[in-house]
Order: sequence, then C-alpha cells, then structure tokens
Amino acid sequence: MSTSVRLPAATAAFLLAVAMAGCDNADDAPIAAPTPPSASAAGVTARPTAPDDPAYTADGLDLCARTDVKVVADLASEVTREDPQPPVARPGAACLFEMRTKAGYQANLRVEASTLATAEEARQLYRGTRRATGMTPAGAVPGVGEEAEAFTKRSSPGFRYAEYMVHARTGNLVVKVWLAVGGESYVANSVLAEKSLAILRATQAAVPTA
Repeated sequence: MSTSVRLPAATAAFLLAVAMAGCDNADDAPIAAPTPPSASAAGVTARPTAPDDPAYTADGLDLCARTDVKVVADLASEVTREDPQPPVARPGAACLFEMRTKAGYQANLRVEASTLATAEEARQLYRGTRRATGMTPAGAVPGVGEEAEAFTKRSSPGFRYAEYMVHARTGNLVVKVWLAVGGESYVANSVLAEKSLAILRATQAAVPTA
C-alpha cells in the first residue's frame, strides 16, 4: 500500500517541476514577428505602380540638344547661354536657355524632365511644385498627361516681364516648361501658353521608356 501511495506523489512532483520550469523560461521564449501586411494570408500586397504603368527614364537625356528653341524664335531670337544642370535631388534632365529678344530684353526658357522611381513619387513632386511655385494658378491643362496645370506671373523689374509655366505628370514622368519674356509691354499669356505647350509635348515624346 505504501508503495502505491508514494508513486503518484513522485509523479506529481515531477510534473510540477516541469511546469514551474516552463513558467520560469517563458520570458526567454522567442516572440514571432508580426506578419507584414504585404505578406499577409489574404495576399494583399502594396504595389507602387501597376504592371502596365509606363516607366520613363530621363537620365542622360540632353535636353539642351533636344529642345527646339525655334519654337520661341519670334519672341526671343538669340540664345546667349545654355545650362544643362539637371533637376536638384531627383533623377532627370533639364536645360536653361538664357535669351534676348530682338529689342534686347531678357528672356528665359527652362525645360525639365524628372523621372521618379514610382508614379506615386512623381505625383508628390507634381503636387509639391504647385505649392512652392509662387506663381498664380491658371487652371488645369487638358490632353497633356494624367495631371497637368499652368501658372502665370507678371512683374516689372524696369521692363514688363511675363512668365508662364506648365507642368504635367504621366506615370513616373514629370515635365515642366517655364517661359519668361521681357519687353516694353507684357507678352500675352495665350502666346506664352502656345509656345510652352508645344515644347512640353515635344519633351514628353523625347523621354524614353525603360
């Protein structure tokens, strides 16, 4: 009888010791990392761009050579300087043309093509330009991209200086054209718009896809 009573007590003691050991080491047990949403069982993944989204790349594009300044020759007949410095802190290409009108007034044309890693990054650049331009919004521009809009500005630094800027986004590509012409009177916005849009379309066509 005495043997049959001690055996369950020993077994109980052993099981109790195992249970206590498990409690003591609970804090040391590895904790599984949470599953990222992109790899969830539901199969929902974050996708920066759709498979059929165009992927443009403007790296290495010579916009000084590719831009036809004859488009603005009736406004500014002489190019005095070209600056091919690309956009700051983003991939792409650009060219600034410093010009003179027939009457000797200052004129400028800058063309930029920025190609971001994703369409969402390009969208952020497009919207950031709207906030930072310091020019007066002139409304949306149809037919030149998924998003496009124009801006105007007039000033008088000793002469009449009219500025027009248009930028457009298509996929990961943002193209911006800024045209400014000085004179005794302001050049009409409609004239600047026609020239700028022609250059913008030509620039969009010049940027290759990856």
